[in-house]
Amino acid sequence: MMKRGVSMKTVMKWLCLTAFLVIAGCSQMRTVTREPELPAERVKLTPELKGLYEEVVSNASTVKALDGYADIYLETPKRRAKAYCTVQIQKSRDARMIVTAGILGWPVADLLIRPDSLFVNDMLNNRMLVGRNNGENMGKIIGVNAGFGRMTETLFGIADIPEPASDIVSVRQGNGRVRFTVKSGNGTKELVVDPLARELAGVTYFDHSGRKSIEFHFANYQSQQGREGEESLKMPREIDMILYRENDPEGSRSLKVVYDERVINPPDFNITFKWPAKAKTVNLDEVERLPWL
Repeated sequence: MMKRGVSMKTVMKWLCLTAFLVIAGCSQMRTVTREPELPAERVKLTPELKGLYEEVVSNASTVKALDGYADIYLETPKRRAKAYCTVQIQKSRDARMIVTAGILGWPVADLLIRPDSLFVNDMLNNRMLVGRNNGENMGKIIGVNAGFGRMTETLFGIADIPEPASDIVSVRQGNGRVRFTVKSGNGTKELVVDPLARELAGVTYFDHSGRKSIEFHFANYQSQQGREGEESLKMPREIDMILYRENDPEGSRSLKVVYDERVINPPDFNITFKWPAKAKTVNLDEVERLPWL
């Protein structure tokens, strides 16, 4: 018989949370993909290398939306965590993540990420968290203080490289890779490309002082047939984002996304986020780190 004052709903909530924590703690953690040694020999920017750069950076413009399922791995100097998520993205608009837990895949959180705002249906605590989309609030949700652009780049598996080939300041080649250094408004970017597969292997961002701020690795590319009249799309199945923060005593933090299944540019795709009818509304600025990551 249920003890007076303890509802079945409360018991199920804590059973769900306990199962999630046990499984997350026992799950095999994935480490960040380590790239081979960077190419060091400086070479001229030939027409062929210019064409390689332009082909690789133009791939991002072909991806408009994504609908899939992924394992999300978080790693910081203090903790490691894993979650299984439904991921939906519309480029430059919205992103949605449904976080599930336990053997039965119970949903524990439903996140809507917009360029300027965040909405989190915290199902474990029956509350609706609403706040600004900034690094601090994103850190509470996913454990990494990343803005909207960096987060969607990670979920998509693409890098936003608007710089034309005329902004390339140096090219280095070796170890089966080509490294392009490109000037940008906020400093420089280094692109590492596999010239045989014609795939972007990684991008590193540096500020004006030459300090590394963020790094991406892309691996295990897969092809998907495009819609009628479109060429097939090649997208990485594994995406790593490593965030470096100046004067941060905890050091770098990384987020790894590994897709199990996904559809790129699905037809007639819309993101629908349902506001819970009876949940308590809470300002996201007022809560601490959330339990699923």
